[in-house]
Amino acid sequence: MRREVMAAAMCVMAVIAAPQKAQAYDIDCAIILCMAGGFPPSAVCARAYRKMIQRITPWPSLPPFGVCTYAHVPVELGGPGGEGAVDTNLPEYDWLNRTRTVWFTGRAYEPEDEPKQWDWSIRSCDRDNKSCRSLQSVHGSLVRWPSMFVTENGQVVALPASYVLGTQFTRGIMVEYGDYEGTMARSEWFFY
Repeated sequence: MRREVMAAAMCVMAVIAAPQKAQAYDIDCAIILCMAGGFPPSAVCARAYRKMIQRITPWPSLPPFGVCTYAHVPVELGGPGGEGAVDTNLPEYDWLNRTRTVWFTGRAYEPEDEPKQWDWSIRSCDRDNKSCRSLQSVHGSLVRWPSMFVTENGQVVALPASYVLGTQFTRGIMVEYGDYEGTMARSEWFFY
């Protein structure tokens, strides 16, 4: 009997002393953390980047990320255990608040008995897609859209090439983001 009690006690001690497996961050936290590091190469950051792109590519577009609650991080591991959210209004999150979603719409067409014309617009929205502004909007131009433009964060970005023949329509979207050091980066253009 003593042996059984001792074995049971050893099993309980082994279970209590065994390290707890850390649970993964929720995807919004993973996007924010990976963005802070400039999306370094890793399975977690690759998944976070794909999820961010999946959110912006449907029409209408969703924000690149939502609220980070650290919901899956237990209190023992420094998380709130499913409560609370990261306050991104704090000064240490200024880099995150520079995230922009940029839309490009372009059209080339040939009106009857007139030369070829181009229309294009570039719109930039904050990370919540609530505050948007037009960076460029041109209609009926006799020259194609420029090859580059400057974002609100000062990045020079290449625009998609215009088409040469007939009526063509292009709509693309990208995310502009910065890391915690303030270095700006961006996704590629996604067309749909």
